[in-house]
Amino acid sequence: MQGKIQKEIDRIYKKLFCSGKKDKLIEQLQYKVENLPYELYDKFQKGIFEVQIPTIKSARETLDKIVDGKCSITRFGDGEFACMRMSRIAFHDPCEELAKKLKEAFTSELDDLLVGLPDCFGALDHYVPYTVNFWRKYMYKKREMTYSLLDMNRVYYSAFFNRYYLNYNKSEKQYKKCCEHVNKLKAIWENRDVILFESREAGLGVGSDLLAGAKSLSRIIFCPLRNAFYQYDEILAAFDDIPKETLIMASLGPTATVLAYDLCKMGYQAIDIGHISEEYECFLRKETPMEEIGAGKKSKLKYYPDPNDPEYKKQIIKVLT
Repeated sequence: MQGKIQKEIDRIYKKLFCSGKKDKLIEQLQYKVENLPYELYDKFQKGIFEVQIPTIKSARETLDKIVDGKCSITRFGDGEFACMRMSRIAFHDPCEELAKKLKEAFTSELDDLLVGLPDCFGALDHYVPYTVNFWRKYMYKKREMTYSLLDMNRVYYSAFFNRYYLNYNKSEKQYKKCCEHVNKLKAIWENRDVILFESREAGLGVGSDLLAGAKSLSRIIFCPLRNAFYQYDEILAAFDDIPKETLIMASLGPTATVLAYDLCKMGYQAIDIGHISEEYECFLRKETPMEEIGAGKKSKLKYYPDPNDPEYKKQIIKVLT
C-alpha cells in the first residue's frame, strides 16, 4: 500500500512540476545516458563504432622509468596544449616561440625523455568529481584539437606521476597505495644533489620532510610568476656551471615543460615536477581541498617560504629577475 501511495505522489509531482518541454528533454537525456553503455556495446560488437585513446603508462610505471632508468620527463596538460595553439593561460600570454618549443618537446624522440600526458582520455570513474567534471568538459570541447597533436602509435607516460592523491577517490586501499607511491617518488631525489628551479612563491618542500632524502638541495629562483619564457635564454644560461650529475627539478608552468626537454638534451636528468608540496601536505593530513584549489583559491595547507628563513636563504644559489 505504501509503495502505491508513493508511486501516485511521484506521478502527481511529475505532472505538476516536471511536465514542461525542458523537463521532458532532461528526462530523455537521462534515459539516453543510462542506456548509452548498452547501445555503444552493441555498436562495438557489430564493428560499427570505434574510438581511439592514446597509450599512457601508469603513474607507477612512469616512476619506475624515472627512478630506475634515470629518465627525464616533460609533462603536458590542458595549459601546454593551449599554449601550443597560441591561447592565453594564467601563466603565459600567447607566444609563438613558446608554442614552437612545446611542439618540439612534445614530438621529441630522445631515448631518456618521457613525454607525460594526463590519463583522462578514457574512463574517469577512479577520479574525484571535480577532476571528472573538468576533464569531461575539456574533452567535449577540445578532444579534436588535442588529438590533432597526438601520435596514437606512441607510448606516453603519466603526467600525474606527481599527483597521486588529490585527483583520486579516497579509500583506505587507495591511501595505502599512495603511501607506496610517495616512497617511490622520494627515491627520485634520494642521495642526489638536487637543484630546484621554481618561482619565489613556490617553496617546494618548505615546511615538510618531502625533500629530506636529498644529498644536497639548492634553488634557482625565478621572480616573475608570469611569462617566464620571455627570459628563456637567461634561464638556460643559469645551468651552464651546474654539474651534469645534478638532478634538476623544475616547477614553472609551460616553461618548466620545455626546460626539462632542453636540459635532457644537454645531458641532465631533468624532471618537470610541478607543485608537489601541496599534494604531499594534503596526503599527509588525508585532506581533500580539491574544490577550493580548483576554484583558484589558496589551500589553507600551503606553506609559503619565509624569505628570511636561514635554511631557505642558504639553499638559494641564483635569483633571476
